[in-house]
Amino acid sequence: MQRETFTAKEKETIRKNVPAIVAQVKNNLCRFKGNPVPVLLAGGGYDGIWLEHNQDNLFLADLAPESAWASQELFMDHQRSDGLLPFMFRRGEGPSYWHLQTVWPFAACAYAIARKLDKGISELRRIYDCGSRYDAWLERNRNRLQTGLVELYCEWDTGHDNDPRVTDGGIPHTCPGDDAANMPDLPVMPILSADLSAMRYGGCIALAELAARLNMPEKERSWRNKAAEIRTAMRQLLYDADDEFYYDRDPTGLRKYRSEHITRLFLNRVTDQQEFDRIYQRYFTSDQEFATPFPFPSMSVSDPHFVPGAPANCWGCNSQALTALRAILWMEHYGKREELAALLSCWLRAFLDSGVFPQELDPFTGAPVGTKDDYSPALLLYLAAARFCLT
Repeated sequence: MQRETFTAKEKETIRKNVPAIVAQVKNNLCRFKGNPVPVLLAGGGYDGIWLEHNQDNLFLADLAPESAWASQELFMDHQRSDGLLPFMFRRGEGPSYWHLQTVWPFAACAYAIARKLDKGISELRRIYDCGSRYDAWLERNRNRLQTGLVELYCEWDTGHDNDPRVTDGGIPHTCPGDDAANMPDLPVMPILSADLSAMRYGGCIALAELAARLNMPEKERSWRNKAAEIRTAMRQLLYDADDEFYYDRDPTGLRKYRSEHITRLFLNRVTDQQEFDRIYQRYFTSDQEFATPFPFPSMSVSDPHFVPGAPANCWGCNSQALTALRAILWMEHYGKREELAALLSCWLRAFLDSGVFPQELDPFTGAPVGTKDDYSPALLLYLAAARFCLT
């Protein structure tokens, strides 16, 4: 992965574009019925908000803080009585609960936004209660094997659309009956999910931190103990020492797909520095794995499951703006500031060359994939890249 260089003229163009990009982000704000404060749509043709996009609001908080917080309230207001959070609200429709579709846990993201906006104890308590109920739902409904890990039941649980990792074996798009509690009757079920388990781990850590802020030391210890148990189970059940990689597991054994799901373990701080360094060196510095000219591809380019041809909305090959935006939240933490600058410069080059802000790129050429434009994560990524690479 090489850092892109920009001419003085290109740098000036990048800077001059910033106000228009900010305006487009704000143009993607929309008022939902019953909510006076507009919230950020996913954009790019997606006419709604998704739980997997919640980290977008952490970046939005710099531009429209009331809207960033309004999204948190919207999800909390519509948490189901049994604890399940909606994965989506479409404009003009109510909440949907068909599957999980979450990556960075709600409690962690909402807490980060609350800290950024200097929210008070009552808001922190609400996040804590919401996150606690959601974790209890996962314990009851996605833990049939009693491992403490989160089980994957459908393709869209992880947001990895059209990815062989979550479609092979006849896995359906959504859960039976459009309810995330229902497991399909398939030989591959249940599947212990590496990234959903990482999400639960991150949620427990966030709840521990919230408990500390709320002066509940016993709860803090309990959440940290639960997080440690999840991490241990992930290491025992999902880690392949020879490959130095975490995989899903079905009833026949490990499902060996080297997909970008590994970055979600980094996002949720599952790996310590030493383990991270080993995985990163082996897989993220090799152009035969994830270090393509326009990183990070959704699947290692040497994995036999890699989908050729860069079809639209494919998490089996394309480099996704969501992955790149989330990388900002983990790369510096693990000491990869220069590498983050290189990643952001590659996306900035793609934006500059194409003039559009797509959901995904061809990982080899940087060409935008599909026809969708003004995708909110891509717009936010441009703003972050401009700040990071030009200052």
